[in-house]
Amino acid sequence: MKVLGKIIAFFILLILLIALPVSILAYDIGRVVFDQVLVKGIITDIVTDSDLIPAALKWYSEQRAEQRYGAGEAIAWEDEPDIVDLLSMVSIDSWREIRAEALPDEILIEWISVAVDGTYEWIDSDERVPDVTLDLLAFKERVNSEHGENAIRVVYESLPPCTEDEIADFRSRLAASLPGEEVLYNLCQFPDPWASDQVSDYHNSLILVVENIPDTFALTQELSRLEDTRGIGPELIKAQLLLVRQSMRLAPLIPVVLLVLILLFAIRSLKALGNWWGIPLTLDGALLLILALIYPATLVGVLTIGPLSEIPPLVREEALSASMILADAILGPLMWQSIIVFTLGLILILVGAAVRPKPSVETVPAAE
Repeated sequence: MKVLGKIIAFFILLILLIALPVSILAYDIGRVVFDQVLVKGIITDIVTDSDLIPAALKWYSEQRAEQRYGAGEAIAWEDEPDIVDLLSMVSIDSWREIRAEALPDEILIEWISVAVDGTYEWIDSDERVPDVTLDLLAFKERVNSEHGENAIRVVYESLPPCTEDEIADFRSRLAASLPGEEVLYNLCQFPDPWASDQVSDYHNSLILVVENIPDTFALTQELSRLEDTRGIGPELIKAQLLLVRQSMRLAPLIPVVLLVLILLFAIRSLKALGNWWGIPLTLDGALLLILALIYPATLVGVLTIGPLSEIPPLVREEALSASMILADAILGPLMWQSIIVFTLGLILILVGAAVRPKPSVETVPAAE
């Protein structure tokens, strides 16, 4: 019976070696992912303090320009500079200025708050879909104000000065145009008396685009369409999230249960306690400690050759920084967690080794 108990305990120990680090990682992930206040703070810091949005805007503008030229949507004339070359002239510093003018922190923070709060409230509610409706009115008003013109001026100042040929081309097209016909400026900085009108013309075009943007944008409706496209419905998503959250909260109980089972099947002394509990705790503590030390470099390498390998370098750099902020929030406690597990296991091993077996009592034969 003792042999059978030790065999069972051995297989439980093998499970424990895997379950302990996995349960700690699962708990740490759940501790962050399902903390509404913490997630809101992390996303806010990433969006407001990094260059993720300017980098994404630069990349998207270049991609959109290439698509428009490829599809024949763009209006071009002889000797017009390639718009992709134009957008490449807008440096990341200029995109920061544009973001600050058009999308200040207060607007972004409000959108983040609405999206995060609506999502987390939905998880614990009876609502079918989250109530996430973004107010775009403040954004539209800002773009239609002097801030929008300032953003346009940043782009304008990225243009190269017009050459004599470009000015002559514009004059000839202007002279040949019909009354009321729009004549586009060449993609260069025109000198006075056209400079202010060029900026105003670009800003008016931007205002026309903004007028087509609704005052509110309901993300809820987009999620509702998932079922219509035979995707995963919101009810199923919510059920899965609730299951994952509960599982992550209870994850630390798994190694505790396994340790209790080992105790019942194999441990009958302090020495056995050191062997059956101390050794696996020490090994898992060392494994977690190594993970805590190497995860920054390892995660960067995995993301670079994996999920982020197909995106442009500038966006990739910002996405890596954002990923590391999230990883630090999740894996930050791993260092002290690993030290606690390792130290506990080492103490049990030392206690078990310090226990000396009781000397056997020799029976003295009775005198005849």
